Amino acid sequence: MSAGAPVAVRKISLDIDAGHAAPNGCSRVAADLFAPVGFDLDPLLWVCVPGGGLNRQYFDLEVTGDEDNTYSMARALAAGGNLVMTVDPPGVGESDTPNDGYALSPECVSDVIAAVVETLVARLNRGKVAPMGTVAPRAVFGVGHSAGALLVAYQQARHGSYDALGLLGFSACGLPEVLNDEERRYTDRPEEFAEVRANLTRARFGDALPMWANSSAGESGARSNTVEIDAALARATSKLLALVGMTAIVPGSVQPHLDRLRVPIFAALGERDLAGTLDVLPNQFANCGDLTLFLLEGAGHIHNIAVNRRVLWRRLMRWAECLQGQS
Repeated sequence: MSAGAPVAVRKISLDIDAGHAAPNGCSRVAADLFAPVGFDLDPLLWVCVPGGGLNRQYFDLEVTGDEDNTYSMARALAAGGNLVMTVDPPGVGESDTPNDGYALSPECVSDVIAAVVETLVARLNRGKVAPMGTVAPRAVFGVGHSAGALLVAYQQARHGSYDALGLLGFSACGLPEVLNDEERRYTDRPEEFAEVRANLTRARFGDALPMWANSSAGESGARSNTVEIDAALARATSKLLALVGMTAIVPGSVQPHLDRLRVPIFAALGERDLAGTLDVLPNQFANCGDLTLFLLEGAGHIHNIAVNRRVLWRRLMRWAECLQGQS
């Protein structure tokens, strides 16, 4: 796309039928597709999965007074000339909730998202996404934030959906400081943890889909529009996928899936990120031959409200351009 003038971005709301991969009572998955006006017919497709207690609006935050949508990661990526799909996992946001919320394990949720990606690509290839014509994405990159990154990693390990991964605010370190003695017993024992995961989840959360809350407190330093940012986060807040959350906080529980990742990975943490520090990541992605690490200085865990959030987005886009230039 030509440089210079700002790129207009179109938002297309999607309903995707993933019932063949979803548990009973769940078929419709809600998503948004962001497309730059006048894009090439073989764009890169970004698939963005939100973290725990957040819906797909996390990637398209609407902050009152922000007329240029500078809090929208999805629009920033799309303005780079590519397609961006943001998705509500089952049980989250506007997607269907199954009859049994405890069916929404990381394996199940990642299987549903894999089906969504496959269906979208097929619809694009057949020209079935109005008002767009026939589109053949040249590559598909999975991006997840926090527990969403966990789901993207599971999806890649189980289905190989993506050509590269952007894992933001994520590590296999868990949150050992919040665990009780029973939960702590399963640190770095992923097979045994999987057997008791549902029971531990019931004991900790009491509900497979508890309500959650998100706040800008401690995330991005002093600023004048904290009230407006918190209101945007409230609109992006959703129920928590408790089985996924339980998996995310137990150290080492996801390591077998990380060991299966071979595609290029861009891993980013905030300087004060609850997911840990960059130095732990190389060992966690030991079988990845192309690992890029990035630290967003001054940021906490919710990167898309950080003062310098666009630095992360630009770096992510440059990484993708570099990979595409090598292909």
